Amino acid sequence: MNADKDILYRVAYDEAVRALAEQQAEIDSFRSRAGLLLSSTAVTTSFLGAHSFDGGGLTAISWLALIAFVGAAGISLAILWPHPWQLSAGSRAVVESYIEGEKPAMIDELHRDLSIHMHRSYAANRIGAQQLALLLQIASGLLTLEVILWIISIATNA
Repeated sequence: MNADKDILYRVAYDEAVRALAEQQAEIDSFRSRAGLLLSSTAVTTSFLGAHSFDGGGLTAISWLALIAFVGAAGISLAILWPHPWQLSAGSRAVVESYIEGEKPAMIDELHRDLSIHMHRSYAANRIGAQQLALLLQIASGLLTLEVILWIISIATNA
């Protein structure tokens, strides 16, 4: 019976490891896209903004485009800012608590406790990952708005 329990806890542990690995990949993807969005925003502003200013000074639409640029750039930087994600159990704590403790843990107990710990980490990270997704959507919308505003500014200055 104990061998069955070992296998079941191992399945739970493997699933928790997989979930955290997928979550880390998702977070890395958001950050990569934020870097690309920041670059796109800078190129858009330098290229379209320069064309807009060829026709004259700053108009209300140009100011709105610049505000959209600052918003998109600021949000992109917020996504890129380091954040303390919980993506692994500390190996030192595992060794001290489960291996070198008063009573070394059985493998099923180790898998069980690590599975629960990783699930808690996954849940704590989930809120942050959802916030990154929302921020990326907002920054993308601001970039789209910026492009539209620059085009309108260029068209009205021509």
